[in-house]
Amino acid sequence: MAKFRILSLDGGGIRGVLSARLLKEVETIVQETTGQKLHEYFDLVAGTSTGSILAAGIACQKSADEIIDLYKDEGENIFLKGIRGQRGWRWLGRLIGANALYPHDDGRGRGLANVLKGILTNPDTDKPATIADREIKKQIQLLILAYDVQSRNTTWFANDEDPVEWEYEKKTELWKICTASASAPTFFPPYQIYKPYKKKEVPYIDGGVADNNPALAAVSHAFSMTTTGDRNRPSNLEEIAVLSIGTGQTNHPYTYNEIKGWGLAKWATKIPDIFLDPDAQNTEYTCRRIFLGVADKNYLRLDFDLNTDKEGNRYNEYVFKKKNVRKEISEEIDDPNVCEDLIEAADCYLDEGTVRYGYKDADSGDKAQAKIKVKDAIKEFIKLHKD
Repeated sequence: MAKFRILSLDGGGIRGVLSARLLKEVETIVQETTGQKLHEYFDLVAGTSTGSILAAGIACQKSADEIIDLYKDEGENIFLKGIRGQRGWRWLGRLIGANALYPHDDGRGRGLANVLKGILTNPDTDKPATIADREIKKQIQLLILAYDVQSRNTTWFANDEDPVEWEYEKKTELWKICTASASAPTFFPPYQIYKPYKKKEVPYIDGGVADNNPALAAVSHAFSMTTTGDRNRPSNLEEIAVLSIGTGQTNHPYTYNEIKGWGLAKWATKIPDIFLDPDAQNTEYTCRRIFLGVADKNYLRLDFDLNTDKEGNRYNEYVFKKKNVRKEISEEIDDPNVCEDLIEAADCYLDEGTVRYGYKDADSGDKAQAKIKVKDAIKEFIKLHKD
């Protein structure tokens, strides 16, 4: 049906490993159904923050397993244990922990930038990939969001054309763009990228402060792209299909008595927990409403609550359904020790979860959305929108 397929990937720090596990299932079904790889099936992949790393990895033709291994093997080199310990101290953390940021480069080969530099390489040359590499551009279109705090606007790093001279240079490496997009405030310092029209480097922070779920940005970008490589640019919404993948939702309830005494420092620590999820959920709701009015099976969202509160317990409902174990999943975005738990939760969601996809009975005019098994929804989406 749809001629232009979009993959959208949310931000969420180390929880990107959950997205990567869901991507592995998508990758398997794509290969079984079409014989293609992810970068061949999707026409445009968009990512914010940790989603930018996933998106760039796909553009560099990394498999889902390789991306999962990135989080499992390199998580400790991004979220350094010593820094994480300082941030976790209670009374002393109030004095020095607030200034304990994870480095981009710790001088010993560790840090976010160092890790990404060694991974995001051109598949043909094995050199650091750039935003405008022809080898990548021919295969897939790429969109990454990061926030320019000097100009106070969001930069859309894209490879549909040579970047305009005043915005950013076409030789800008993907690892730099992803470092900028993933530099979450209170976790990382800002990251600088050279802007020719300013003739200097400007500071960037996490794209999630503007758009943690880039699905809507990706749809609007698809309509306005100047070139699409070997792909057909869409002319209307019916020609677009969007698969949107989250990093797990946090839903810890806060009472008035609990938050009324929070000061500036306490609110700052809750920025990712409270302020990023609403943006992603609003985008999800908007996309769903838009596509339901035009093409109800052209939009599929994969995401789930990390924990639920029932009977005085807090646990992941999908792990409970599959294994009969009440297990709480850590909602932290900077603890690499939780990777296996996040992968387990994603596994159980794939086996036990349901998603809203299409109408129950479109022919009869029934506007109630159907709920079907996650794997069945993925299979139907991939099959429906294959070439």
